[in-house]
Amino acid sequence: MKNSLKHERGVTISENYRFENVYNEHVDTVYRVCFSIMGNIQDAEDAVQSVFLKYVESKQKFIDINHEKAWLIVTAKNTCFDFHRKWWRKKIVDFDLNSIGWKGTESFQYSDLEEGLKKLPAKTRLIIYLHYYEGYKQVEIAEMLKININTVKTRLRNAKKRLKIEIGDDYLE
Repeated sequence: MKNSLKHERGVTISENYRFENVYNEHVDTVYRVCFSIMGNIQDAEDAVQSVFLKYVESKQKFIDINHEKAWLIVTAKNTCFDFHRKWWRKKIVDFDLNSIGWKGTESFQYSDLEEGLKKLPAKTRLIIYLHYYEGYKQVEIAEMLKININTVKTRLRNAKKRLKIEIGDDYLE
């Protein structure tokens, strides 16, 4: 017999427990994706909330945890791009600087690399985040974002070139 205990909103206890587990497992990744695109805490938190609301409303069946994580990342990306289209605002980005081979000093790292990153298009920043911070391979990013692998490679290569121009060769490996 299935667990039929329900909250006053009609959600079973097992569904609530499942959502808590999914949320706790993936909230950091979803937040980082949203922050890398939105550029500030408040907008990223709004986007995260929307992503998990979409998750609850979708009733999507997932093959495994990787499928679920990929769905959340793609949904986060699309939600943030929707927010951008609606708000028409310029954003900044924050990254783990060492993950892309930064060799500068700590105080110099943040301001100069951040300035270079925020000049990149949001789609490129997302690819940089997924590749360098989340550790996804280029082919996985292409599948996740439903773009050609060569597009991923080109965006990564062009981003590195542009960052080298913006901040100098001495600070990137």
